[in-house]
Amino acid sequence: MEKFGRVCKEYVIGEISKRFEQYPDFFITTFSEIGVNDMDKFRKSLNKDSSSYMVVKNSMLKLAMEQSKNKIGINEIAPTMTGSCGVLFSKDDCAAMARSLVGFSKEYKGLKIHGGLLAGEKVTVDTIRHLASLPPREVLLAMAVSGIKAPISGFVGLLSNLMRNLLGVIEAIGKKKNQS
Repeated sequence: MEKFGRVCKEYVIGEISKRFEQYPDFFITTFSEIGVNDMDKFRKSLNKDSSSYMVVKNSMLKLAMEQSKNKIGINEIAPTMTGSCGVLFSKDDCAAMARSLVGFSKEYKGLKIHGGLLAGEKVTVDTIRHLASLPPREVLLAMAVSGIKAPISGFVGLLSNLMRNLLGVIEAIGKKKNQS
């Protein structure tokens, strides 16, 4: 018969491994001197459908990462990590999650970002901070659409000016014929 503690640890490691499969992108943090109410506030600020923040023991996180399909070790992402550990899992908009994480870490100095995994690639703290500084997805899409629209609008303006000039020439020819 297995010990209850061992069964619980295996269950938690299995749950963390499932999260790594459900949420392919994640950021690893450590925190200290942050109250439970503040952590709940942070969790509520996240989009529940596309992200999840989980506090885990370092040893269980290491085992879960080794068991996951990513096959990337915790030491590759956060070699100097000590203390209470948290993982921010993300499915969709990683930039929005990075903005939330960086904003919370500025407000609460006890939260330290150590790194993460995005699109299967290891990312550093600087990359996460840069990602957080990007405009929201909707703004980037609007910028792309306006960039595509600008040459078309210019071409339409050019054609309308040509038509206006042609009309001016035709009117001038008509007035000249009427005067003769």
